[in-house]
Amino acid sequence: MDCKYVGIDISKNDFNLSFYNENGKFVDAKFTYSKKDLTSMKKLLPQNCICVMEATGHYYLRLAYFLTENQINLSVVNPLIIRRYAQMKMMRAKTDKADARVICKYGIDQKPELWKPKDIEILKLRDIYSVMDKLIRDRASWMNKHEAAKHNKYFDLKALKKIKMMISFLTQQIEEMQEELENLALKHFEDQKEILTSIPGIGNKTAIMLIVITNGFKNFEDVRQLVAYVGLAPRIYTSGISVKGKPKICKLGMSKIRQLLYMCTWTAIKANAACKNLYKRLIEGGKKGKVALIAVANKLLRQAFGCIKNNTKFKVELSF
Repeated sequence: MDCKYVGIDISKNDFNLSFYNENGKFVDAKFTYSKKDLTSMKKLLPQNCICVMEATGHYYLRLAYFLTENQINLSVVNPLIIRRYAQMKMMRAKTDKADARVICKYGIDQKPELWKPKDIEILKLRDIYSVMDKLIRDRASWMNKHEAAKHNKYFDLKALKKIKMMISFLTQQIEEMQEELENLALKHFEDQKEILTSIPGIGNKTAIMLIVITNGFKNFEDVRQLVAYVGLAPRIYTSGISVKGKPKICKLGMSKIRQLLYMCTWTAIKANAACKNLYKRLIEGGKKGKVALIAVANKLLRQAFGCIKNNTKFKVELSF
């Protein structure tokens, strides 16, 4: 039996859905996230359908989990892909209803893969990590303010005291969140964390982040998919004989994990033999230091994927 694709455009307080009926005409509807509306939406959906929606911030998650919990097939697509699809099809209208129709048409044309919901433990890790990262950035801001105040002999002493109190408070909160993060990781992902931290250059923070973004490495069957997702895949830009751009990494992935992996490379080029040899070879071949370090970050990611998929700790003789 052929499945019907249903396009869903997500907003903060409501969502629009569109699908073709038996006569080839669009059925359009708008719902809120109330229990009553979700029940009505479920009744409206055609049998054997696949809903398609964009990964719009955190707003899509409540509807995504409602659909999967009710055994309704779902695909979640990068918003950039939908935008490019609409441009390719020369679709000019930009309304919630029009967007839902575009997503429906994309589903019919491209038949995207079904969405795999993340484990609850992964979501908890992600939330803790997100809050901790915000606290770290806030503390850095107050520390910059404190540094500036030290060079101003007329700076108000009461204000300076408040700044110091904020830095102390945020440091305490960060330490508590870090402890909670590591305890949760050890409770549910101890084996993966031990495997990842056995790789010279990868520490606890990077290991936990890798577990979070990969859903415990369940979302990727091929290392090339993971490399592309993180944004460490090389991008070649050439055309004809006149356009010959320099190869660069494709920064469409996760900037935070790229930053962590890049910081890991400084340890890896000293303690990780494979990374050390790669870095040395690239530098001797005329590559710039930053380019060589990005290649090492790519190597670390491949080592992490290889160790996890082979369920083995890092060994010098292993080559991934």
